[in-house]
Amino acid sequence: MSMACAIMLSSCSKEDAQTPQPLVESANGHSSAKTNAGEVVESPYFPATTGVKGFEKYPTGWTKLVGPNPSIPAGSSSLTSLWGLENWSNSVNPQWIKPLLPATGNPVESSFITVKSFAETSAETNDKSGALTTIKNLKPGKMYTITFYVATTTVAGLSGNGETSVAAASAEIKMLNVNSGMTTTKINFGGLQATWVKKTITFTAQADNAKFVFSGLTPLGNVYSYIHLFVDRNSIVEFIPFQPMVVQ
Repeated sequence: MSMACAIMLSSCSKEDAQTPQPLVESANGHSSAKTNAGEVVESPYFPATTGVKGFEKYPTGWTKLVGPNPSIPAGSSSLTSLWGLENWSNSVNPQWIKPLLPATGNPVESSFITVKSFAETSAETNDKSGALTTIKNLKPGKMYTITFYVATTTVAGLSGNGETSVAAASAEIKMLNVNSGMTTTKINFGGLQATWVKKTITFTAQADNAKFVFSGLTPLGNVYSYIHLFVDRNSIVEFIPFQPMVVQ
């Protein structure tokens, strides 16, 4: 059974539940360190989404989710336009009607993953594209916190079938090999457009890696939406639950 068709479960996230303040133990980037015994330990790795722009082009470590309808596009965009294009067609201008600012304030981080959706519900897997990565170097039973940003923007003009571009209703994250198996987190935009929404999710690893799938939903039928995901190079840390000091 494909991930896109799996049963939806709720996940533990900053917006969904209150969690103890974590202590940062490991480095965030894709790096390694030596233990006191001289062993090389790889740090947890959540691939960043920067580096490329283009239709059906993806940053290192990311790929398009192979779903029921591969014709719905995905790729990498810029702060100002779809797929980083200056021109597209007579019917559609690829420039965002309202451009984005860098998610973290760093102007160098100017590209991100974009998926397209005609779907109003998660069950409409035929009507949306998605992007997939693998979070690596995890320790089964350990807890981790990931942080990322999502946004939605629109373009002017009509698609080839006459649909209109509208702001998305929500972004959707599915994770596999975490907590009880699979979790689903929905991030509502609440009418926000061209505004990055920061999201934090805490999970327990069930294996040495976890799948992370990104997609999104539109607010109504016969329209489509673009949904964006930005992950920087310091987006995962091991989460150590707070343990109060016991006074003897």
